[in-house]
Amino acid sequence: MSNRRTTARAFTLLEMLVATAIMAVLAGSLYATLHIAFRARQSAMSTVERTRRTEYALATLRADIQAAVMPNGILAGEFLGQPSTDTLGRAADALALHCVAPASANSAGDIRMVQFTCEQADDGTGLALVRRVTTNLLATTTTEAEAEVLCRHVYSFALLYFNGTEWLDAWDSTTQDNQLPAAVEVTLCLESDRPADGRLADDRLAETDAGGYVTSCIFVIPCSTIQAGTTMEVAAP
Repeated sequence: MSNRRTTARAFTLLEMLVATAIMAVLAGSLYATLHIAFRARQSAMSTVERTRRTEYALATLRADIQAAVMPNGILAGEFLGQPSTDTLGRAADALALHCVAPASANSAGDIRMVQFTCEQADDGTGLALVRRVTTNLLATTTTEAEAEVLCRHVYSFALLYFNGTEWLDAWDSTTQDNQLPAAVEVTLCLESDRPADGRLADDRLAETDAGGYVTSCIFVIPCSTIQAGTTMEVAAP
């Protein structure tokens, strides 16, 4: 009988180095592709989130402003719009009104007081648009208003009020014969790292301000008794 020698084949060092180099190239290509994809996703989500925040804030403002009640009667209170600016001189207006709450399945709509203000965010991320709602206005004890942050990273928040012939930057129903404005124009601008061209619909904003996403809407108040004498147009381009 003859002995048979079995030859065992294995990878050489050169083959191992080549395979490792190929794996490294493939891993690097995969990482670069995923990095670009994640950055694109983050950019898209950021853009959508910016639009979603402003749409939610404007939808809430629309619902409350269009549900405003005349400032007379037992539960009525003033409709007070005050112009204001932050420490940098940017518009940070405030609005307080009484409106009808949406009716639920078990009860009819109630009268509540709603306040909109621009305040410094607790996390130091700039201004935040805050909504405060006070219900049960006939309560013998003072109840704390429920606060809700509608939008963060606010650059400016400007309000204008239409009196039938012109746009005003303030409205006080106690000096307007207890009347509501015919319409309210809301201009909301969010912060951005990039400079914005042009200017907003508020003369208090300088042309060099670096605002970001800007949106402006006009909300007509159905309960207003003011008859518009001219066509309601945006106050400024």
